[in-house]
Amino acid sequence: MRVLTALGLAFAVGLSLPLAAHAKHRAAQPLGSADAAKIHKVEKVAENVYCIFGQGGNIGLVVTAKHAVLIDDQFERLVPGLLDAVRSVTDKPIKYLVNTHGHPDHVGGNVVLEKQVSAIIAHANVRRRMITEQAKLDPAKRGGLPELSLGSEDTKERARLNIHLDEAEIHLLHLGPGHTDGDVLVGIPSVHVMHMGDLFFLGMLPFIDVEGGGSFEGLAAQITSVASWIPEDSRIIPGHGPVCGKKELLRYRDFLQAVQAHVKAHPGQDGAALAKTFDTAAWPEWKPVSEFVTWETFFSVASGKGPGRVARP
Repeated sequence: MRVLTALGLAFAVGLSLPLAAHAKHRAAQPLGSADAAKIHKVEKVAENVYCIFGQGGNIGLVVTAKHAVLIDDQFERLVPGLLDAVRSVTDKPIKYLVNTHGHPDHVGGNVVLEKQVSAIIAHANVRRRMITEQAKLDPAKRGGLPELSLGSEDTKERARLNIHLDEAEIHLLHLGPGHTDGDVLVGIPSVHVMHMGDLFFLGMLPFIDVEGGGSFEGLAAQITSVASWIPEDSRIIPGHGPVCGKKELLRYRDFLQAVQAHVKAHPGQDGAALAKTFDTAAWPEWKPVSEFVTWETFFSVASGKGPGRVARP
């Protein structure tokens, strides 16, 4: 495993479709191969940068002069359809696969794609947690681990990796715990595009995976930081939800700060009480999902008293 640590904190990013189901809260429906091939939709985000929607986290695709770079890959069984979607844009080989974090709806295709790419790249904590999860599986079903890791397992350590491929430059940045303890922002500075993974949910309440090392305070701090320096004309691919811009990111920052202020103003209250008195109607962009993240579970994690989601049966 190759580990790369940050040399500095600056991230030089000169810089709709229905929300897909998140793997940790909604079981994917079985699909035949024909359906799998039809489920993906491609949206051009900028010159040579695309978002691929399917079932699970949003996928990014960067096309360079001779290669392609894939950002996340959803589920194993959907890889044939994903590759068809990629081929609808380019016939160049996929050089690198970048994982924004380690949840199954973002890395499920790794086990198939590892045979087709030169390397899978992720934060060190993604590799660590994938190894732990795969230890529970039959050996024949294991695989798809990142070969190149940035950062370390120290959750306080920030990390950065720049990829130089053909004429393209891609920046990977880890700012600490947020959605999980292994989140990576992926920026393409030449066209002012950023894939934010599940640090950014648009259309539903964000999930902070406390069991996976996530932190509400860390998430809010990261969004505030990114919003302060990302260029005005940036295009953003969230982990879930439609492609958007800085206006929506600023709105997300304001939402998280409003939640923080509400928690601070009502010390000692539980998630149910906090949710009852919060002006949810003022923030229609973020909707609860009854079997996943409700206003009560969201405020529970925001106040440091819950796992971030509805308890699994």
